[in-house]
Amino acid sequence: MAKSVHLSTRRNLRGNKTKTKEKVVLVLSASYVHDFVISIKFSTGEVKVVDFLPLFHRYVKGANLKYFAIEKFKKFNVQNGNIFWGKNEDVIFSIDVLYDFVSEQAEEVLYVVK
Repeated sequence: MAKSVHLSTRRNLRGNKTKTKEKVVLVLSASYVHDFVISIKFSTGEVKVVDFLPLFHRYVKGANLKYFAIEKFKKFNVQNGNIFWGKNEDVIFSIDVLYDFVSEQAEEVLYVVK
């Protein structure tokens, strides 16, 4: 009787298994400041002032252009850890895009020429 050997293609590695917990970032609250600027409080405890105009120019298209009107822009909602516009979440930014955008804005350097 012949014996067969099965070699698994899966490697069972023990030892260096480190579980990393990713920090979940959520929008806790937001308040309108002026123009397209909103102050956002994140679950990390940070409060950031975000100018949404560049984000709107980049991502908002078609029928959702109505949110460029300040009166419509002011009517945002914060729910389930995110900020959005419209009853059906017509305009919504993933928290990754929003939080990364805030970080990029904080790192910008402005030069003043006299």
